[in-house]
Amino acid sequence: MTDIAENEQTLEGIHDQLYRQGATDGIPVVPPTEDRVTEMLRGTDLADDEELATVGEREGSITVYKLAVNAVMAGCAPIHMPVLVAGCRAMAEPAANVDAASVDPGSWAYQWIVNGPVRDDLDIRSDTGAFGPGFWANRTIGRALGLTYQNTALVHPDSEETGVTGNPFKYTLVAGENEERSPWAPFHVDAGYESGDSTITLSVRRSFSQFIPYEMDAEGVLRAMQYNTTPDMVGTSAGDTTKTVVHTVAPYNAEELDEAGMTKQDLKEYLAENSVRPMDEVGAVDGGVNGSTLPDSVRPLQAKTIESPDHVQVYVVGGSGRFSAVGHTMGGPVTQQIEFPDEWETLLDEYTVERDWGEITEEYDQ
Repeated sequence: MTDIAENEQTLEGIHDQLYRQGATDGIPVVPPTEDRVTEMLRGTDLADDEELATVGEREGSITVYKLAVNAVMAGCAPIHMPVLVAGCRAMAEPAANVDAASVDPGSWAYQWIVNGPVRDDLDIRSDTGAFGPGFWANRTIGRALGLTYQNTALVHPDSEETGVTGNPFKYTLVAGENEERSPWAPFHVDAGYESGDSTITLSVRRSFSQFIPYEMDAEGVLRAMQYNTTPDMVGTSAGDTTKTVVHTVAPYNAEELDEAGMTKQDLKEYLAENSVRPMDEVGAVDGGVNGSTLPDSVRPLQAKTIESPDHVQVYVVGGSGRFSAVGHTMGGPVTQQIEFPDEWETLLDEYTVERDWGEITEEYDQ
């Protein structure tokens, strides 16, 4: 793809060429010229031919160079490369289950949660609108990782990719955890990293349902979280696949729970213990997964849809307001530490773009 000369053809012509090859996600891309790819490679000290992951049934090799090509097409800058490298390494982990999820009829997407100082370095949004449009790093990092997988595993709709309805989150689903407004330790610290480490966490997620507490107190937050965790959102482990329920909790709602004396672990235990449903509602869960010792011929009346607190993920994401979100996964969480090149500070000086929008100024507030 990097044999495209800078002015060899129009932007439209380049897009058409790459689209015919199945190398895009349908949205116009930045032409991956050799100069642009070479510049992108400044974002890592790794060798161009170093393999980061093998993906897909064909065991396609994601090299640093191939990642840089797709990062250019997605609209990334060299400062995004350290996050992308760690993301590819997360995809390589069997626990991420990306190969099965990427071709599943359920239309699963890759959710990426970023923790640590790199959020500020790259302006990775964790506050209002974190999962929405408008933020360069959030949108392009997820897109680059999706393109890299697609163009390495050679997965396309109507062939290997069998998603029945498709999923718009496959374009990009990236947010930082709002560590500054969370009353609890951030996710990467719970996972064993230092608070000053920068990490990216991959989960293969299908649904994203927003809801608001029924009352503005801890009990109202808990009831809404439990009720909106629908019976198909299961938490269980079978073989190499782990399914989890993932809650992205608005800071105000997390504060209500914290003020009532609930830790993050308390919350996870509450959600698991209160996931009991009548069996006629729990079509996707075999009663035996919850430790039933009844004979196979005797069907339990109830079952837990979440086996244990370990099958619940909790992140504090978002800004002021009461809306939280819930969904479920069939892979992950897998966390990788982000490592930076020697000229990191130089790259930040060159490529950081200071926004002059997105904050309510005194003039606007009046």
